[in-house]
Amino acid sequence: MKYNYFSPGKAGKYLLRDMFLLNNKTTFNFSLCERKVLWSTSVKPDGQIHWYWEDLDGNLVTKSHKINEDFLLNYYYSEQFFYIPTDGEHNIMKYLKRPEIGMSNTGRGDYHKVFPIAMECDYVVNPLVMLGYSGNGRQLAESIVNRDPNLINIPLDYVIDELNKRKNIVTHKEDLRQLAKNYFIGIGHLQYKNPDVYFTNTTEKYIKQVTKRINLYRQLEQDIANLLDYYNIKYEWFNLDKDSYEQYFNLDKVFDKEIDPHHELYDYIEPVDVVEGWIDDYVKNNP
Repeated sequence: MKYNYFSPGKAGKYLLRDMFLLNNKTTFNFSLCERKVLWSTSVKPDGQIHWYWEDLDGNLVTKSHKINEDFLLNYYYSEQFFYIPTDGEHNIMKYLKRPEIGMSNTGRGDYHKVFPIAMECDYVVNPLVMLGYSGNGRQLAESIVNRDPNLINIPLDYVIDELNKRKNIVTHKEDLRQLAKNYFIGIGHLQYKNPDVYFTNTTEKYIKQVTKRINLYRQLEQDIANLLDYYNIKYEWFNLDKDSYEQYFNLDKVFDKEIDPHHELYDYIEPVDVVEGWIDDYVKNNP
């Protein structure tokens, strides 16, 4: 069985990717990071990575690199890793934003030619892109709710048919406290008290913005399911807190859910008891 993994951010996508690789299975990731940058990657268990994007003439560009060391659970080789550095960072988003790269972010040309490549892989992350939806946050949510995809030249009939040949997973995060903690600290938390970031430059504004992001995540879970219903794509729910990766995805070897490859990036931006108090307040006020 091959799997498509639909979820908002922070839903175990990176950890599960490495579990599939650990079991000698291939993975494919469509980026949902932002609408300005459109790319995807395929990763093989031997460390072979291919990157795909579209140039301004509509041609599909492919770059390849082989990692010759153990890269599982090494956040250096996260979804945004790219072997060519930009300003000292091995980050694909920074690379694609170089003016000389000339990347298209609409999919108007040959980008859809990566779809069959994705469908050959055992685990596909963020297949919303195959339906024409990219970006993140409020923009992505509005596009989904309004059935207003921002990518063009999408072979929709082909995509729906191919997705229905696989098991489509929509994630659900039941543990609200853990979800809130994932946003108040960790890889995705917003900048805090930065005078150049007007919406988080006070504690009150920071809490308000993080609360909005958590609530958006919770709403997106159902919005994604509704979108799949709209396209008549069958799916199953996966409970991130209760369901077993090993049983659900038929994996012989798994990493413990408590293992977090992002742990070195976690940051209590105030004393622990203060931040934990914010989390307590969120759970109390947003049942």
